[in-house]
Amino acid sequence: MAMNYANSEPIILGSGELYIGLASNIAELTSLTTVEEEALVNIGAIEAGASLTITNQKADVVSANRGKLMKFLIDRDVKFTTGILTWDSQNVCNFLLGGSYSEEKDVSDVVTSKKMVIGSKDVLPDVYLRFVHTKKDGGKLTVNIYKANFDGELSFLFEKEKATTINYEFMAMAHDNNNYVEIIETMA
Repeated sequence: MAMNYANSEPIILGSGELYIGLASNIAELTSLTTVEEEALVNIGAIEAGASLTITNQKADVVSANRGKLMKFLIDRDVKFTTGILTWDSQNVCNFLLGGSYSEEKDVSDVVTSKKMVIGSKDVLPDVYLRFVHTKKDGGKLTVNIYKANFDGELSFLFEKEKATTINYEFMAMAHDNNNYVEIIETMA
């Protein structure tokens, strides 16, 4: 007896590029095509890939005499996580913590120092995220999260033989259209 196998899609390996922008004008950002990422900030070199986790919270409808009748969705959490190898204090302030950032320059307008101040009452900025993975066949997988907040810990670990990685963890929030995330796949 011959077995009929489903056609296989390409196996996804590798990381991608993470772009972030302030979500103050989400309508403008969501209209960007995948070739217009320059309107967003490329956040830097990613250490070990990224993850998108979607968790559903459900409730049961149970009858006293018939048992479980149905399940329904109560809430959904969408979390995007990655580790960034390149340090940019202005990006950390603008896109993660909502702190304040300043630079001092010499008479030639060359930056001599940068200062990031993280306060106890800073408001976390709403950001727009775009992660773009280029597939081996040349196509792309693009993940757009319309509105998110930094939801992790910011820690700096300085080790002798390992690069410092800053963990970026964002939790999506519903946008006006009630969408959390969009995943677009293009073919080569």
